Amino acid sequence: MTSPIDIFAKLGGDLVDPPIVMPANQPLELSGEAVRSRLCVFVGESGEECALRPDLTLPVAIAQAEAGVSAETVKRYAARAFRLPTVPGDAMEFTQVGFERYGAPSNADTDAECFAIVCQAATAAGAGDSETRLGDLSIFPAFVNALDLAPGLAEALKRAFRQVGGVSALLNAKPGKPVHGLAARLQGASPDEAKAIVSDIFALSGIQPQGVRTLDEIVEGLLQQATDAAYGGTPDLARQTLEAVMAVDCLPEQAADALLAIARQAGLAGVEPALERLNERVTKIRAAAPKYMATARFGTPFGRRFNYYDGFLFELFQKGEAGSRQPFAAGGRYDTLLSKLSNGAVDATAIGGVVRPDRLGTGGAA
Repeated sequence: MTSPIDIFAKLGGDLVDPPIVMPANQPLELSGEAVRSRLCVFVGESGEECALRPDLTLPVAIAQAEAGVSAETVKRYAARAFRLPTVPGDAMEFTQVGFERYGAPSNADTDAECFAIVCQAATAAGAGDSETRLGDLSIFPAFVNALDLAPGLAEALKRAFRQVGGVSALLNAKPGKPVHGLAARLQGASPDEAKAIVSDIFALSGIQPQGVRTLDEIVEGLLQQATDAAYGGTPDLARQTLEAVMAVDCLPEQAADALLAIARQAGLAGVEPALERLNERVTKIRAAAPKYMATARFGTPFGRRFNYYDGFLFELFQKGEAGSRQPFAAGGRYDTLLSKLSNGAVDATAIGGVVRPDRLGTGGAA
């Protein structure tokens, strides 16, 4: 019988199993808020903070960046990952069967190929009736850029997009809200300058970050407080436009037209390339995997809990469980991650997908 491993083997490439234990700062800094709170973190023998890999995407990408390879490559895996469960009955240790594809063209054809082969693997793992959710994390930043906002406000909105409720809070912030303490000292500072200031204060005072919040997250929060004070009271046009963008939740074929109508209503230019790509992708994935697109919906905010993703995203759920945040398969694009991990040494696109057999009643089997 064909298995997900057999399906992904069609892509070629190497079968890998990266280290289970990784420095805790790597997933803490690169995963989204929802994933950070589920990390299995512990202190190593030398006092260093460690974490069990929460997925395979991140450690495989780290290995690719360290290898310095920018050419097109495929890495496949069928290995264990570890996350604290969010609901009773969900596994803390589970198998992810998947692949990561580096250096392939970043276009609708590649996106559709990725989506289709994950759907094939899900079917091989026993998926029946299902629901599909699609997103594109490039859409919101494209609208922010087109609005030509003050640089500080634009960057704050992009950061807020990664936090549940963050955009709404920033859009509705009152102008002139006073800011005190360390946040006040950081007004006007760049992220690097702010990080240096906070690091010096921590070093001099002996304070260390507590819990799962990293230094970068603390600095980001302080900068957002400073930005709220400086730019609170977002212009009405920007607020109305971005609220409309965030509210888009529709059939995939309707998404580009709905977003284009919002842009035209606001008199914006510059979002068309992102919307054209979205429309082309929907057409191609509909043709590539019609069964899984039959129940698909698109949402602008969908998938933003993973900080390293920056484009196309999808998740597949059991029928009636799309609100559970327990997909049995998922995937997406993260074109900028390898460059960030390698300080610019590796310049390669990236897209991947995984299947969770345990969420299809097939346990850890692949």
